This record gives sequence, C-alpha cells and structure tokens, in this order.
Amino acid sequence: MSTSDPASVEERLARLERMVEALHARLGESPATTEAPALPPQTNAGERGEGAAWGQAPRYPHEWARDAAGGMLRWDGQTWLNRIGIVLLLLGVALLFRYSIDQGWLTPGVRVAFGAAVGAVLLGIGLAMRERRFAAVLVGGGIATFYITGWAAFNLYALVGYLPAFAGMIGITLGAFWLALHRDAPLLAVLGAFGGLGTPLILGISYASPRGLALYTSFILAWTAGLYLRRGWWSVLWTSIAGGWLLLALYANWLPTVLRGGAGGQAWVQAAAVFAWLALGVLPFARRLGELRAARAAHAGEKPFRERRWTEAQAVHWNGVALVSPAMALACTALVWRLPPDAWGMWAVGAAAAYAAGAWALHRADGRLARVLLFASSLLLSAGLLAALSGEALLAALTAQAVGLHLLAARGAGPGARWMAHKVFTGVAAWVLFRLVESAATDPRRVMADLAVIGAGFAVSYLLRAPGEVLAYRLFAHVAAMGWLWRELAPLEGGQGIVTIAWGAMGLTLLLLAGRRGSALLERIAICTLLAAVAKLFLVDLAALDALFRVVLFLGFGAVFLWVSYALPAWWRAPAPADSAAPER
Repeated sequence: MSTSDPASVEERLARLERMVEALHARLGESPATTEAPALPPQTNAGERGEGAAWGQAPRYPHEWARDAAGGMLRWDGQTWLNRIGIVLLLLGVALLFRYSIDQGWLTPGVRVAFGAAVGAVLLGIGLAMRERRFAAVLVGGGIATFYITGWAAFNLYALVGYLPAFAGMIGITLGAFWLALHRDAPLLAVLGAFGGLGTPLILGISYASPRGLALYTSFILAWTAGLYLRRGWWSVLWTSIAGGWLLLALYANWLPTVLRGGAGGQAWVQAAAVFAWLALGVLPFARRLGELRAARAAHAGEKPFRERRWTEAQAVHWNGVALVSPAMALACTALVWRLPPDAWGMWAVGAAAAYAAGAWALHRADGRLARVLLFASSLLLSAGLLAALSGEALLAALTAQAVGLHLLAARGAGPGARWMAHKVFTGVAAWVLFRLVESAATDPRRVMADLAVIGAGFAVSYLLRAPGEVLAYRLFAHVAAMGWLWRELAPLEGGQGIVTIAWGAMGLTLLLLAGRRGSALLERIAICTLLAAVAKLFLVDLAALDALFRVVLFLGFGAVFLWVSYALPAWWRAPAPADSAAPER
C-alpha cells in the first residue's frame, strides 16, 4: 500500500496515538492533561478500553491508554504478579480450609462464616486501595469468594434454603454490577455476569420452574445490556452472549425432562430467547448508531466527517454480534418447539430476510454495519436453505444466492459478501462436479439445473476483478461444460465419438481465440483441452467405437491440427507477457 494512501495514513496516525497513550500510562501521566482528539464514532468506549459512558469522558482517562496498549491481557509484570498473588492466596486459604475440615476443627457454620469473612477482607482491602488495577483484582476475589460461600452453604451443608440462597446470590450479583459502575471496572461486571448467569446451575436447576428461569435470565441480561449501553464494555457483552445463550439452550433442551414444562413453559423460554436476541443482538447496533449520530452532530459545519477504518478486532466483534444472537435464537426456537428441519429452515430464511432488510435500511446511516448485517443474513440464508430444501431446488437456490451476493459485492457490499459468495459457489460447484461423474441417468430438471450453474459460474467471472478469481470461475465453467457434454452425449448412438468431437471443437475455438488475443494462458487451456480429447481417443474411443468411426476421428483430428498450425499463421499475435497471471476479460 502506498504511503500516500489516505487509509494507510489514518492507520499510522491511529497506531501513533495508541503508542503515545501507552507511554503516558507507563510514565504515570494522564492523557486527559493534554488536548485529546474527539473519540471516533466507530471507536466507542468499549472498543478503546471499556472505560467510558456513552457520550461521556472516561472517569479514569488513563484506563484508555492502558487498555489500548493491550487490554486486560497485556503484559505488565507488576499487574500479573498481583493477579498471580491473589490466586495463590485464595488457593492457600482453600487448602487451609480443607485441612481444617479434615482435622475436624470447624463445624459447617464456622466454615461458611470463615469463607464469608475471607471474602469481606478481600473486598475491604480492595475498596481501600488507591491503585485501581490491583484493587479490581482483590474486589473480584472477594466477590468470587462470596459466590463459593453461598454455594457451600446451600449445596454442601444445607444451612440455608433455596430461596435465601438464591436471594443471596442475586445480592452478590447486583453488588458486583454496582461496584463495576462505581469504580469503572469491567472485570467486576464480567464476574457479576458470569456469577449471575451461573446461579441457577450452581444452586440446582431442578428447584426452579421454566417461568422463573426465563424471568431470572432475562433480568440478568437486562442488567448486562444496560451496562453495555452505559459503558460500552465488550467483555461484559460477550460474557452475556456466551452465558445467556448457553443457559437458554439448556433450558430449551431440558424442558420435557428436567424442567417438566408444558406449553406454558415453552412459551416462557421462547419469550426469554426473543428478549435475549433484542438485548444482545439489537441493542449493540442501536448504541453504535447513536454514537455515530452524536459524532456527526458534533462535527456539523466542519470539514466532511470521515470514520477510521475498523481494526480486525472491531470487525470480528461486530460480525459476531450480528450472527451469534439470531443463530442461537433460531437454535433455541428449534429446541423449544422440537421443529423439524424444513420448518426450522423456513424460520431461518425469514430471519435472513429480516436482516437483509435491516442492512438495506442501514446502508446510508452506516455502511459498515449494513455490510455486517448482510454477512449475517447470507449465513442464515445458507443454513435455512440447506435445512428446508433438497435436490434441484436447493442447488438453484444456492446458486441464486451466490450470484446475488456477487452482484451486491460488485456494488460495494464489502469483502464479507464477496467471501460468502465464494464459499457458497464453491459448495455449489463441488456438488455439480460430483453430480456430473456420479451417474449418467438424468432427468430434464437435473440437466437444466447443472447447465444453469455452469452458466452462472461463467457469468460471475465478469463481476470479479482479481485475476485468480476470474481464472478459477472460468476454469470451473470450462471443465464442468466438458463433463456435462460427456454425461449427456455418451449414452447416445456413437455418443463417445460425438463427445470427442465436441471437446476438440471447444479446444480449437479457444486456441483460435487465444491466438487472436495473444493470450498465453488461454492458449495453454486450449491445448490442455485438445490433449484431453486426444487422450480420450486412445483410452476410450478405441474400444467403444466402430472401426470406421475411429478412422474418421483420427484422420479428421490430424488434418484439422495440421491445417490450423500451417494455414492460419497470420491469426496469431505475440502473447502478452502479463497474461500468464491475468486472464483476458
């Protein structure tokens, strides 16, 4: 990429900004003391370090620089020693606790009180510390200790009933969320989301009803969605996505057995799945659009507003958010109602249409989000078609999808649409090639479906720009056409000879076209086609055709080859040197 390319310059400026912020963090300085550039709209608070409210400055600006330098997993010897130390301390306390139990020193009540005391000490020390990086680890250790203590009090020692234990777990979760907001610590929010979503499994799912589980899961997801809307913490969002959908899938799978839920239970779990899709799959996009609108309003009257290009992490994040929630919502729906594959496939096709409509609605407001939704729509459509259709109908539908994606990509739908189009057409092409060699028994629908795919492959090559992609699609069309002719003509009287003549005609046509255009690559393909026809003469036709037919074929091919090589010397041009890498368009 040229250094004068605007995209390259923007990427370098962004990298320099991150390096300067990281240096400020290491020297103990705050970037807020200097004039800071406005937050780019696509770089929301969550993307820059999970430390700022929506549309507000971060409470602790140095957190952005710290996270920009590597986030929670960056290499910092002091921080990692602190984390390892708290883990070793907790393990030591656990071993001491275990030893005391083995020696019979502690009664169940004392054991639970001891665990609560350890959690309170860790929490108090963490809240009293000024160094927030270390404080968050200590506070998180205290919250984790409270969760373990609550589990032991109910499951191990039966000191409390289910409802008090459940209420205590909810209190711990809400406390973790409040501390996360108050101290601007995403680690505590992640711990609260993990513990809150895991509470039904920790205490035992058989104690609850489908309605209670659905309402409780929706309550926790509402809290985590609110945290994401306010702070933009990616880690909290993905913890909710992973834990929330896993729980709902388990509920849906256990409805007829463990949960013993009837139609009412199915409706509650289905409603929870719809709510999870809204909270985890729709609200993040609404937040993104709100940020974009605010940023454009802030730049009103200035020079044209340009957004920075997404990093790889940002692209993965938004594509995942767009795809995981609808896919899991459909999976939960299939489990709740025990849908057959064709019915589930139609639901998936409907979801794909809805996401395609969303992409169309967003293409002016935010083209990148529109491309993300289109990518998710194409994946859902492929899955739905595979489940709902079969045979020629499925082949035609997948071919139409691939061609449509190529058309959209040619009109600016982005690399995701092009990537998906390649993958869908690759599957279609492999299927057609297998059908061509599978059997000679065909019906008109199969014949026309295969021929339509071959024509689509050749037509799509004119929508592509990369020479390798153009070559791949045209080679498929050429090889598939040869196989189609062999399958359809070979069963006829003297069909093997007709196939050989057809192959020879294809090769000669390509050879003449290559000579006229000076295309070395096309010339090689033509010669390979002619060699295939000659090989068929020796390997197949000598045994399958009458003697007179064999004589005519050999004499005819020999005469045609000699005539082309000697009678049409003026037809040829010098091959283009670059043509070996770029096919003629």
